[in-house]
Amino acid sequence: MSFTRRLQTALGVVFILVTANAVSVTAQTSAGADNVPTNVATRAESTRVDENDSSKKLSEARVDLIAPNRNPEVKRDVNDPSTVAIANSESGAAEAPPKTAAAKSTQSTPEDDKWQFVFSPYFWMAGLHGSTGGPNRTVQVDESFGDIFESLKFAFMGVFEANKGKLAVQTDVEYVSLEDEKATPGPLFSNATAKIKTFVFTPEVGYRFYNDPEKGSFVQVLGGTRIWHLSSDLTFGAGVLPAFEIKNSRTWVDAVAGLRGKAALSEKVFLMGRFDLGGGGSKFTYQLFGGLGYNINKKIALVGGYRALDVNYDRDNFVYNTNQRGPILGVGFRF
Repeated sequence: MSFTRRLQTALGVVFILVTANAVSVTAQTSAGADNVPTNVATRAESTRVDENDSSKKLSEARVDLIAPNRNPEVKRDVNDPSTVAIANSESGAAEAPPKTAAAKSTQSTPEDDKWQFVFSPYFWMAGLHGSTGGPNRTVQVDESFGDIFESLKFAFMGVFEANKGKLAVQTDVEYVSLEDEKATPGPLFSNATAKIKTFVFTPEVGYRFYNDPEKGSFVQVLGGTRIWHLSSDLTFGAGVLPAFEIKNSRTWVDAVAGLRGKAALSEKVFLMGRFDLGGGGSKFTYQLFGGLGYNINKKIALVGGYRALDVNYDRDNFVYNTNQRGPILGVGFRF
């Protein structure tokens, strides 16, 4: 073999070896990358996570410098919508807006929690029946309202009420001045004239044990006093016995108790009733009333009915045993 041929053969072997070695190195490098140990990969991933966490914590720290507590416990003032808005934005919950002070002010206080006042002047067309007199001398009186109206000199009658819830205070005032020249003196005198002035004042307190303000109905127990003041001037004309004059004046107090009620028949029409009895200064006294009312509006009402007032007083040589009864008309003013 010539030298030239030998040289070509040697160069071919070297080329083959170099090529094989390069292929081997490339394969080993790729295989090495695929065969990295698990713990080394985990450490690398952990390093990346730690870096992300650190970045996140740093971001949160920067936020906390501005808002130290991202979800503070807000004291909610229902009168301040802004505090509720803060609480809702932090909790993310949808809440109905609270009632503000202005909204609360629109809620009206129930009428039963306020004092209500009623003044009711009335006119009682009552007859007077019974007897009155002084020591051993009495006059029988049997007068219709027509007769009394002719003898009426002056009269004032009215009721004042104050109510709050179930509590009530009521005062009834009646003053009548009469002069009767038709009284029957009996067989011993030719004629008699009776001048009688009556003042009856009845202050009471009451409690509604049944109350339905929506319907305007109630039942009330009442207790108080009835204060009487009477003065009489009796003149007897000469007959079998000579003429003489008796003047008397008495004041006494009776304790009274009873019931009073109202029942609404409709929005406008209602029934009313009252009953009381008692005694103390007198032997006995009682009162009855029943009537029908009509509401003109929320402030004014008309009432009509029938009333009877009886008293039997006989003390210290003074007699006043009478019964007043007849129709009654009144008007009530609420304020």
